[in-house]
Amino acid sequence: MKRLSAFVAVVGCVLAGVQVSAQGASATAKAPVCASSANLNLIESCALGTVGPGGGVVFYDAGKLEWWGRYLEAAVLRTQVGATWSSPANSQTSLYSGDAATVQRQRIDAKAIGMGLVNTELIIKQSGPGAYAAMRAAKFEKNGLDDWFLPSKDELNEFYNYRATRTGSVEPIDGPVWSSTEAWKNIAWYQLFQDGTQFSDSYILASKGGNKNRRTNVKYPGTDFPSLPYSVVAVRAFPQGSGGVPPTSFPKLTGNSCTNVGPCAVGDVGPAGGIVFYDAGRPMTWGRYLEVSPKDAEKIGWPWRKPGYSPENDRIYDEVGLPSRIKRVRSKFIGQGFANTRTIINKYGPGMYAARAAWDYQINGYDDWFLPSADELDVMYNVLYAVEEPLIGFAPTYYWSSSEYNLKNAWTVLFRSGQRFDREGWFTDKDTGRPNAMRVRPIRAFG
Repeated sequence: MKRLSAFVAVVGCVLAGVQVSAQGASATAKAPVCASSANLNLIESCALGTVGPGGGVVFYDAGKLEWWGRYLEAAVLRTQVGATWSSPANSQTSLYSGDAATVQRQRIDAKAIGMGLVNTELIIKQSGPGAYAAMRAAKFEKNGLDDWFLPSKDELNEFYNYRATRTGSVEPIDGPVWSSTEAWKNIAWYQLFQDGTQFSDSYILASKGGNKNRRTNVKYPGTDFPSLPYSVVAVRAFPQGSGGVPPTSFPKLTGNSCTNVGPCAVGDVGPAGGIVFYDAGRPMTWGRYLEVSPKDAEKIGWPWRKPGYSPENDRIYDEVGLPSRIKRVRSKFIGQGFANTRTIINKYGPGMYAARAAWDYQINGYDDWFLPSADELDVMYNVLYAVEEPLIGFAPTYYWSSSEYNLKNAWTVLFRSGQRFDREGWFTDKDTGRPNAMRVRPIRAFG
């Protein structure tokens, strides 16, 4: 039975919540079944990698029951490659209407965990019958369950993380995969499963018809990844959630101050004088809250890798224990920024590079700052910049994360659009030889 939302016109996100990401458990030849469709509401624990009641693989556990459910399972629709995102007749029309600020926030909220079903319903409501990606996911049925949907941007990223952190063999997905999240009126988010990059193609295709009507992705200049047909992954949530879709988010500065022990709300002034932009909902191993430093803490043009160091000989991650590829995927997660920065500092020591700039920052007696992970940086963009009037000063350019992409590159977030790109650790101008204006913005964790 489909759990069609009564809130298809209301799109929101949970700015504070509990998230338990894929942590790299070994894949097994035949995964155990964690639940059947007969006991959906009696489930207490479905481990990642087990088979869900719908016959898909369980790839996400929120840690507790949320408004949308607790677990997500996925099935790759191998025969559904080459689908467009929406029907051709609606590929130039936004899912949302209203004033610019509301539409902007609805698109940001549509990225979140739990929003895939809501997004899919909106796409189908607009496009009607057809063989586009959202409809193909919604029509999927297995084990008598037909409540599947196209995953949101963040849900799709969790599926990528789950697969990328498997230490056993996992059937590959080689190419772009659609999310259900709209980025612009004729642009939708998708993810490259070769490396995890999430694109919207907004600066290549926005004025050229967008990508909603495309069956293959764009080959970016400078990348070795070819243009390939879009794939479709069907996802479903279980068990039944408790509550409705949250209202559209409008982050604001509260003017309130909070202490190191909390409680704090997003938008509060943190104990070090920064702005609180994330609340995990409960104490984690790294803390509970994240605050960003004032604008005057920014460094401009500092390279990610210390000048003079060799990416081959001076590696951040070795192959002791887990493979470096898994360490790099995990380094993107929320709560990893401090550990990443410390790892980089221990390797490079003193000098003029991004992690050092964040590590050495001090204000109001606090010296526990660090370079944010890729996911932490993404939340900063969503909460503090992607509003009608940015809450605090950022530039519409690239910001370094502390997450390494490969031996030569590190992840950045472009604050003009929220897209993530891998950029060279030095990223020097080819004409002047000087570092380009990549920015560093320290953050700290507490609670």
